[in-house]
Amino acid sequence: MKTSAREKKILYMGIVVAVAISIYYAATSFSPEDGQSLAGKIETQESLLRRQKELIRREDSYKKRIEDAENEIEKIQELLLPGNNAGAANTELQRILGEFANRNGVVITQKSNQPERKVADSDSLVKVSVQINVDCQTIDDLVDFLIDIKNYDKFLKVEQMAIDTVQTPQTPQSPQRRMTIRRPLTIVVAGYISVPPPPDPAAKPGENPVQTSAYNAR
Repeated sequence: MKTSAREKKILYMGIVVAVAISIYYAATSFSPEDGQSLAGKIETQESLLRRQKELIRREDSYKKRIEDAENEIEKIQELLLPGNNAGAANTELQRILGEFANRNGVVITQKSNQPERKVADSDSLVKVSVQINVDCQTIDDLVDFLIDIKNYDKFLKVEQMAIDTVQTPQTPQSPQRRMTIRRPLTIVVAGYISVPPPPDPAAKPGENPVQTSAYNAR
């Protein structure tokens, strides 16, 4: 069936009206403020995307820093006395000093453990120390003993040393004066151990503090 000229005119007018209505609603529902808001959102997302791309580019650098830090921590751990108990560490420290003394002709006449002390600005490092009284024949023996302490593969530190020397008088048999060590000689030697950090007071019993911190950081 053919469409008459009148019907075609009515159909065209309906199409024109529908297009006009669509244009009206599009114009009234999208204001300039909406365009500015949309532009702001796009700019924010683009900025976020740029930051994420930059982080991805720096990923290798961050991994290298983490690996270097972990290697440094391992090196430091190797310098600590074995174990995480102060009593056991003091026993080991006394054994080491006794070994050095026997090697260098030094006699330890007295030894006593000193109170352990927590290292400032550290949750795990604790200093342990032993006070010893030693006797030796010559200053060279003492020097060799101290060198062994300094060169030990664990970090040991001579914290205190009280040395008193006297001059031997001149005699016909020994016309030259000699310096001798007045006995006994007191030395305090310290080492370090790593102990577990105290539990997080905010963590519940049986709760992993590391996991708790990670959860709270989300």
